[in-house]
Amino acid sequence: MNNLAYSGVNTTVRILEDQLLTKDDFETLLKSSSLKEALEYLQKTSYEIDVPDALENKNFEPFLLKGLMQSYDVLTPIMPEERIIEVFSTSYVYHNLKVLLKQKFTGINMEHLLVPIGEYPIETLKQVVETSDSDAVPEIMKEGVRGALEHYENFHRLESADIFMDTYYFRHLRAIEQDLRDSVITDIVNCMIDLENIATLIRASKQDQSRGFMQTVLSSAGTVSKTRLIDTVHEQGWDSLVELFEHVGYTEQLAEIVSVDTKDIKVIQLELLKEEWIYELLKDATFEAFGPFPGLAYLHAKEMEVKNLRLLLVGKDNGFSEEQIRERMRPIYGS
Repeated sequence: MNNLAYSGVNTTVRILEDQLLTKDDFETLLKSSSLKEALEYLQKTSYEIDVPDALENKNFEPFLLKGLMQSYDVLTPIMPEERIIEVFSTSYVYHNLKVLLKQKFTGINMEHLLVPIGEYPIETLKQVVETSDSDAVPEIMKEGVRGALEHYENFHRLESADIFMDTYYFRHLRAIEQDLRDSVITDIVNCMIDLENIATLIRASKQDQSRGFMQTVLSSAGTVSKTRLIDTVHEQGWDSLVELFEHVGYTEQLAEIVSVDTKDIKVIQLELLKEEWIYELLKDATFEAFGPFPGLAYLHAKEMEVKNLRLLLVGKDNGFSEEQIRERMRPIYGS
């Protein structure tokens, strides 16, 4: 990657960073006495909100998604290496493929669930699902769709979409990482896949799923093989799982989350750990003048901002306490 090519991009990133909500903004929102008060405060920021409509319909997604889409729309066309953005945007591509596959399986219109973020337009993804082919997408994506379609044809299970798209999403993500050949990107992708594998293993264990099911739903793209993960938990217990991840920088935090009894392990804590670790990996990028990471750090900050706002607004609407909301919040830019 040519770091000097990003000097103009990073000027734009600095402007965008100034529009992110600050820690003080979130403190004000957390301490607001009602959903109405929170929305009225948020209306004064870069988010375009119809407060009466949001209060009546309790639908926060349109303005949250619009804010996120605008960030991707600004950065995507000016990034010298678009694959950098795909580290985060590919998740939306595979989300959309899940939606389109389930729509095809059921005949129910689900297009309101589509998110127009990612390298591949919705129309292109529709073509892939309908024909199992397209010159506009990589072979790994077509292979995943074909697998999901064949599995559904044989077993008529809606989960075919989830299982195959999750599997191929991580394979696709690993392929992106291998193309970019950057240690920071590698650490981010490793963290995303490994912690999702642990979370999936926990959910499957709580549901008393079979070993075969676990082999199917865990990703083979992690730094620890799925067979080793399953064997370690079944034969030695959850405490031993941490020993498999002594090579990562978040071992101590992982040890605090994983306990002997899976009923005590909260998957949300693994999600928060993932976001916190990516934030730490990208934090120094905010001071870089060149290179791709200021843009990636900004996008991650925007993603976390939207997730925090969604949590906060839903929490206010449902009467959650300030502390209940605070303990589930992702890192805030600049904090």
